[in-house]
Amino acid sequence: MDLAVEEIAAVGAAHVEPAFIRGYVDFDEGMFADANASRLRRTAKHAGLGINAVSAHLDLSGPDAIEALSRRIGFAAGLGASFLITNAGPMTDSAAIRTTIDAVLPRLEQADIVLALENPGHGCGNLLGSARSGASFVRAIGSPHIRLNHDAGNIFTYSGETMQPSQDIADAIDMVGHAHLKDVVSTGAGWAFCAIGDGSVGYEPYWAMLPAMLPVSIELPLRLERPGRRDPERRNTPVDIAAIRGALRRSLDFVNALEIPDVEF
Repeated sequence: MDLAVEEIAAVGAAHVEPAFIRGYVDFDEGMFADANASRLRRTAKHAGLGINAVSAHLDLSGPDAIEALSRRIGFAAGLGASFLITNAGPMTDSAAIRTTIDAVLPRLEQADIVLALENPGHGCGNLLGSARSGASFVRAIGSPHIRLNHDAGNIFTYSGETMQPSQDIADAIDMVGHAHLKDVVSTGAGWAFCAIGDGSVGYEPYWAMLPAMLPVSIELPLRLERPGRRDPERRNTPVDIAAIRGALRRSLDFVNALEIPDVEF
């Protein structure tokens, strides 16, 4: 994590979004201790980076979801983050997911943290399979502390390439509080994660639809593979640091080039 923070700062980014996602990295629930949050916050600050969001996914319908989500809210607060991002769970368990969210809502309000529910990139039958279904769920809760985290790359793969992110987000923009930018190259062999702008996700029309002040994060899971468009698999060997640097730089340059010209800030 320390090396990641250093590398992200070195390319000129302003923020870092720590991510704790099973299958991406190895961690246990002890990671969400106050001491770890304080240490990570200091590490980011020393590198000149802010922390606006943290991803710490779990199934909100699980029997221990309230306790696990509460730990993550405390961790996000310790980081100074405004957004805590997680998946939701199966559509068939929507009542249990709602129960979990209702239980932690007072703590979210007290910490002034937005729980941003993210659409998945694989599987089926998920409550947040599309922005439209996710927005309906969030609207029913009726709290500014519950919003969607729209993952542009995920909607492309979850839909089996039948939907681009601009199509998916059109009817749900008012419920989107945060976005992830992720890209994949689509080939006959499957999907390969890549720098933003190098792949098959249509970012120009998507970017044009996003609210000007919407916070976004670049996500580069370069160590994951999706052969045959199956579920993600983590390669045994790390990606070369030079390849990571190159992908991060190209991603930042691409996103910066998407900025609308002739606008005064």
